[in-house]
Amino acid sequence: MRIKAFLVLTLCLVISTSSAQKKMSETKKAIIASVEKHKSNLIKISDAIWALAETAFEENQSSKILSDYAEQQGFTVERGVAGMPTAFVATYGSGKPVISVLGEFDALPGLSQNTEPTKSPIVDGEPGHGCGHNLFGAGSLGAAVAIKELIENGTLKGTIKFFGTPSEEKYFGKIWMVNAGLWDDVDVNISWHPSAEIKADVKVL
Repeated sequence: MRIKAFLVLTLCLVISTSSAQKKMSETKKAIIASVEKHKSNLIKISDAIWALAETAFEENQSSKILSDYAEQQGFTVERGVAGMPTAFVATYGSGKPVISVLGEFDALPGLSQNTEPTKSPIVDGEPGHGCGHNLFGAGSLGAAVAIKELIENGTLKGTIKFFGTPSEEKYFGKIWMVNAGLWDDVDVNISWHPSAEIKADVKVL
């Protein structure tokens, strides 16, 4: 399921047109190859964030795991943005278009859970990832890395940004980031969320 989630997200980053079908097909292949290359690390990141289960504005280790991996992949990382110590922006490339990918990683109070489909708390009353944000952060970072590699090898031009967004479940961290102007130069933002079904929403603001 985790691998499928990574692949679905990255494939959604590319929109095919009839005039560029062959080129886009090669781009899709490159994206899938990137996800496969980073797959084991992304799964380890997801599993680590699941085990940490850090709640709103306490996601210190989860934020560090994601931002450190982004930095290792060649992104420039700005930590503690928008007045939130666990928020960060990882950037690679230059110029237009500027594409951002949103990644959340906070857990919820009282949802401690083993990795099984029925209710089975690790510790009663402790936090857990009821909404799959361990997947959300890791899968989104995998997509950003795939785009970064296409920019790096000259296939694409522009800038890719990964927004590490804390406290979505309680204080809506992305609102703080919007108010700080972090999306002012972004042309398109891509987001996703773990779900029981696969579907796409396009919102133009």
